[in-house]
Parts: sequence; C-alpha cells; structure tokens
Amino acid sequence: MASKQNLVRWLSWISLAAVFATACWFLSQWQFSRAAEVQKANEIVLANYDGVPVALEEILNPDSQWNPELEYRQVLVSGQYLTENTFLIRNRPYEGNPGFLQLAAFKTDSENIIWVERGWLPTGNVQDSPDLVPELNTTHRQLTLRLRPSEPKLDRTAPTGQLPSIDLKTASAEIKDKSTYTQAYGRLVTESPALAAGEPMPMAELNQGNHLSYAMQWILFALMAFGAVYWTIAQDRRRTAGLAPRRLKLLTKDSDAEAEDQLLD
Repeated sequence: MASKQNLVRWLSWISLAAVFATACWFLSQWQFSRAAEVQKANEIVLANYDGVPVALEEILNPDSQWNPELEYRQVLVSGQYLTENTFLIRNRPYEGNPGFLQLAAFKTDSENIIWVERGWLPTGNVQDSPDLVPELNTTHRQLTLRLRPSEPKLDRTAPTGQLPSIDLKTASAEIKDKSTYTQAYGRLVTESPALAAGEPMPMAELNQGNHLSYAMQWILFALMAFGAVYWTIAQDRRRTAGLAPRRLKLLTKDSDAEAEDQLLD
C-alpha cells in the first residue's frame, strides 16, 4: 500500500502534468485558430484573383483603412499616368533572377491618385538598374488592377528614383495632392491603350503553413506528460514493493546483436 508521502509526491506530479497539459491544450487551440485564419486568407485571395472587376471607388477610397478581404481584388480605373512620379523598387527577384518593379502614380478621373505596379524588370548587364525601363505618357487610358496593401518602410537607402520597398507614404511624399491612396496600390492586369510593361508578377504562393502540425505536436506533448507521470508512478510503486524498476529497451543494432548472441549461447 502506498504511503502518505508517496501519495503526496504522486499528486504533485499529476498536478504539474495537468498544468503542463492545459498549457499545451491552449497552445494547440491557438495554432488551430492560426490555421483557420490562413485558410480564410487563402480563400479570399482565390475568390478575388479572377473575380469580376469593379470600380475602385466603390470599394476603397484614399482615406479608407486597408481591408485584408480586398487582397488581389480586381478594380477598374481610368485616367492618366503622372510621368514625373515613378520609382523602381529594388531587390525583387523573379524566377531566381535579380530585378526591380516599376511603380508609377496614376491620377484617376475622380482626381484621386493610386500607385500602379507595372511589372518586373531584370537588373541590367552592367549597372545596378534595368537596361530598359518602359516609358509612360499622359494619354488617357483604362486600367484593370489587382489591389495589394502598402509594404512596410525598410531601414535601407536607395539611389534617387528608387525605393527599397513599396512604401506608399514615402513614395507619395512629393505628391501634394491629399487624395492619394497610401494604404494600397494596384498591380497592373491590363491597360488600354496598352504600353510596354515589365513581366507580370504572379499571385503569391498559397500554403497552409505548419500550424496544424504544431497543434498536433502540442497535443502529443500533453499526452506524453501524463504518460511520463504514469511511468514514474509505476516505477515508484515497484521500488516500494521491493521490485527492480523496469528498464526501457531501445531497439538498436547493439541490442539486436546481444539478443542474437544469447540465442547462439
């Protein structure tokens, strides 16, 4: 029969295992929720990517907050490029090759300004810039765009006419017009009349991440904690009964060889 001291010790082990398992359970639920968020975001992208385009002002205004449900939503704008407000976005590899993105300001018929990403340009053969940057003009045209959120500002420098990221507030610093979209830009899909443009950038790769596997790992850790307590208590009881503790037998090449030797003997 277990002594009072043993019971107290066993209850303390069980309590610790219960606390650890509870923490593991909450962490697993957090990972499950993260997986659900990723799944929802992927579904939004897939629904928006080839959806029917709508007028930009119907779903987003310059003073609106960015809504993640607008990711890759197709919109229509008409107006003209502001040829004096263009940038090259640095360090944009594509299919393993270094390059840039062309970013240009576009003033709509509603007098709003949205930045348009016009495709990927390879780094030049000699200089650290593209050999050829498509020229823009002020002809009135219609554009179909896919909305993307502004990127964070990076603590890096860039030559004049270039930016280290699509940080729209920095890009818009010299535009005095207050009706400028700084929360989102448009990735060019089509334009009419058409101009030469860079290589269209593909949709970002969608994946589920490792959240589900992490969730299952936390659940496994919780079960292992109770398994360890059960094993420890069983060993404690054997020692109290005067029996030798059980040994964990690991299946290794050496143990296999020892078993064969015992059979031969």
